[in-house]
Amino acid sequence: MNDTPEKNNDLAPAAPAESAPSRGDFPDGVAALSAAEGSSPASQDEAPPAENPMIKKRWFGRGIYGSKDVPIRILDGIIAAMIVAAVVLTIWGAAHNGFSITFNTGVDDITVPAQTVLHGELVTEPEAPLRPGYNLVGWSTTPDPEVNLWDFDSYQVEGDFTLYAVWEPASFPVRFDLDGGTVDGRSEVDPITVTYGQAYGALPVPEKEGAVFAGWMYSGQIITEDTTVTMTGEHVLTALWE
Repeated sequence: MNDTPEKNNDLAPAAPAESAPSRGDFPDGVAALSAAEGSSPASQDEAPPAENPMIKKRWFGRGIYGSKDVPIRILDGIIAAMIVAAVVLTIWGAAHNGFSITFNTGVDDITVPAQTVLHGELVTEPEAPLRPGYNLVGWSTTPDPEVNLWDFDSYQVEGDFTLYAVWEPASFPVRFDLDGGTVDGRSEVDPITVTYGQAYGALPVPEKEGAVFAGWMYSGQIITEDTTVTMTGEHVLTALWE
């Protein structure tokens, strides 16, 4: 008896290992798909490139313009216009050396020197000119009868112009010399106030024993209630007796 096991012829031979298909065995489209499927998951989850922040800053900026979004082109235009205006004003001011301010007193023989003042500056109030019988009220931007007084402390110069003197008649006292007479038993009488260019108005009537009052006199002229004041300041009327 042979103990050696007999070879089992019924067993089928092992199948050879299949080799991976080559790239040339598939159409181009299928090969591309396979390559895509074989890519790593990490490459599929990769984030898209960040947006370039400078794209927005071409139109909207922060920086020197603060926290508010403002179109840069508009701001550039405004700044350029301001620069041009400043240059033009500077050149114009240099060429003209300021604005001319003239003073019109309304009287031919009374003059006030003109001034040259830069834009935005104040006019220096001139010393009040002297006009006999009148007081200077101020200076107006318009001639009489309309009066718009100029404020030298606050009004700024914006161009050439003329200021017109505003006058008012002066008022002053008139005293009396009774020349020995009396008024209501008093040897002195209170002064009155008169206004240049107007009538004297009511005048006292003194008495004197042995004489008749003939009126008031000043510098050889008889003064009555209706006489217009032509003196330019305080003066004394003297009683005239007959």
